[in-house]
Amino acid sequence: MNLAVQFPRTPSGRTYRYSPNANAHPRHFLIGDVVEGYEVKQEARARMKLEPRSNQTVCPYSGVVASDDEFTHPDDRQAGIDTVRHAVEEDMRALVDDMFKDLGRKFSSSKSISFKPGPKRSPKPKPHFVRSDLLRELVCDHCGRDYGVFAIALFCPDCGAPNVRLHFQRERTLVGAQVDLAEAQGEGLEELAYRLLGNAHEDVLTAFEATLKTVYLHGVRNTPAKPPRNDFQNIEKAKKRFAELGIDPFQHLTPRELTKLELNIQKRHVIGHNLGVIDPKFADHAQEAKVGETVHLVASDIREFATLCQNVVDDLDAWLVGATSPMVGQELPPLLVASPAHTNSSHEPLSLEDLDVRLSGLARQVALWFAKKSTSGSHQDTTAEGDEIVAAFPDATERSIEKAVAELEEEGFVTASGGIGRRIPFIFATADLFATFDPVALGTDPYADAGELIARILATVEGGEESIDPAKLHEGLGWELRRFNPALAIVIAHVDSRRVSDEYGGEYVARYFCLLPEDEIALERLAERLKGRSQ
Repeated sequence: MNLAVQFPRTPSGRTYRYSPNANAHPRHFLIGDVVEGYEVKQEARARMKLEPRSNQTVCPYSGVVASDDEFTHPDDRQAGIDTVRHAVEEDMRALVDDMFKDLGRKFSSSKSISFKPGPKRSPKPKPHFVRSDLLRELVCDHCGRDYGVFAIALFCPDCGAPNVRLHFQRERTLVGAQVDLAEAQGEGLEELAYRLLGNAHEDVLTAFEATLKTVYLHGVRNTPAKPPRNDFQNIEKAKKRFAELGIDPFQHLTPRELTKLELNIQKRHVIGHNLGVIDPKFADHAQEAKVGETVHLVASDIREFATLCQNVVDDLDAWLVGATSPMVGQELPPLLVASPAHTNSSHEPLSLEDLDVRLSGLARQVALWFAKKSTSGSHQDTTAEGDEIVAAFPDATERSIEKAVAELEEEGFVTASGGIGRRIPFIFATADLFATFDPVALGTDPYADAGELIARILATVEGGEESIDPAKLHEGLGWELRRFNPALAIVIAHVDSRRVSDEYGGEYVARYFCLLPEDEIALERLAERLKGRSQ
């Protein structure tokens, strides 16, 4: 039997990937969707390692090509194990419940055998995993694939086309935004404007140096070489380095452009190491510079500096594959590139359509209605009659409601109890219902709340408390009961049930519980997985 487990996604809809090349640091990157309707041009295909949308992936840091499965992230592999384990445990629990549910009735008349089944447990919440986006997000200008990396990479992970120039374009766009911000400063803020221009100028050389070094190290990856250190802050030293690879990325710059580039590199050292005060070394390079004065910064010069660097990077990008990018000369892309799908600001409320669940529209609406119906947030006492559900959705047929309820039960959001003559069953909420739908129903996040709750619980245990009293936790947090119980349900699902009170009818999903070291470890690991959820 083959089980397919869907990878968790970041808030922007990307999935984690991990290079099989152990030397391709940092190895971790993200894959998103393809821009809808993106047309791959024939001239772009000549620069690709793979046909886009294949079952292979390219390491963006090293260019290594392997099957998609080989790029599975260790965190996702563990998530798959945890998800399957949860499914097996819940199936076994349901099987045992079914085996013993009729024994009480069978032996009710027996004088020698007495059997009293305990209360039926609600299903444990499904494992939940948090994934985070990376700061550098791009869309490949060859195949339209959305992806994320750490700062800089060489290739698109989908088609394998060199994306070095695309990365530097992003740097130029960011620098341009900084320059625009400096120019927008009003009277009296000249020093702030100068500092912003200085930072923008420094960022050009920082990005340029990092890009040159990245390409060079890729070129000499199989050849021992002396560490480059700061060689790429100097044109002559950079030329010598790239001569080892048989390339001169500065060859298309005119003498005037080379002089301009060298002057800006020297200017950056004055800005970065001398607060912009001209020293004798810089004065020798600049005709009108006077020692002791502040170096002159002009917005147009910074933009020209970035453009000259882009020309050099374009040559390196072409060298990686032996062909110039057909996108050279096009306008800079916008500063912010949204993910093609799943984009949602953490400050905006989720909608039903945003939820990553396998449910029809009506099933989602029934689940949302059911979550809103609860006043306590306790899955133990949140129920609904079939007639009540029908009345809540007068525009839906009984058949469609019946199917929607079946969907919810199949996905673990409710448990259902049928009866003779009852087409739509009586339903009970599960902890997963609130954990999944409360962000829409209430604007709260039970998983983020569970992380905060765990911190308080572990602190209580460290303080010497043997038994955890939910009432005290609730009072300390100051949350409404409707918000507190879903988070508590997530937490106690990770505590051995033998140490959780099974008394029903109280205000909380558990009246008390105790922790042994193994429970503490389980909660610590849950908290680690939930990190970043509330950010």
